[in-house]
Amino acid sequence: MREKRGLQLIVGLFVALGVVYALVTPVFEASDELWHYPMVRHLADGNSLPVQVFDSALAGPWKQEASQPPLYYYLGAALTFWIDTSEMETVRWENPHVDNGIITPDGNNNLTVHDPALNPGQGTLLAVRIVRIFSVLLGAATVFLTYHIAKSVAPNRPEIALGATAVTAFMPMFLFISGAVNNDNLIVPLAALALVMMIKAVSSPQSLVSSPQSSVLSPQFLVYWLLLGV
Repeated sequence: MREKRGLQLIVGLFVALGVVYALVTPVFEASDELWHYPMVRHLADGNSLPVQVFDSALAGPWKQEASQPPLYYYLGAALTFWIDTSEMETVRWENPHVDNGIITPDGNNNLTVHDPALNPGQGTLLAVRIVRIFSVLLGAATVFLTYHIAKSVAPNRPEIALGATAVTAFMPMFLFISGAVNNDNLIVPLAALALVMMIKAVSSPQSLVSSPQSSVLSPQFLVYWLLLGV
């Protein structure tokens, strides 16, 4: 019971901190969000996947992000298609003087120019924050799956399971990215789920030995192959 409560506490604190990051971090200032969200918005407007070009000058506002698997973007679009984001380019006003990744005396690090008069409860600002909170929930799934991975490896050591879960949950960069529009937030829990399934398969090899063909074609393994991208 104490172990279960410990897990609930860790996941609950992670969600709370992740939501704080999602709401407090200025829109488009999180890692690569400036290019991830336009892809979400493109699909939310009912468009098909964009054709990729080699010339970055001719690419859309999503740049290379549109070359990546689109499931995260489709899910974000499904959550925000009802929001009018026609003013996105106004909100997404790129700072021409930004020192991105460069340490300078003036510290001009803002990727975009922010208008304090904009209403955070509507338009692009609202859509971005909805997708951010969705990302936090995906991060919570990663935290939960981390517990099960550690529990599978050390079933009689609750301190290891909870310790691994806490280290994952409270890693500052993981919290920060979990509160951002970034497709890494779907990749990580899917990878964790694939690892859980691999551990389960290795731990129960008798099911494969008894009937390898039927096991490989079972729903469990079909999901496993899907997660591996086969």
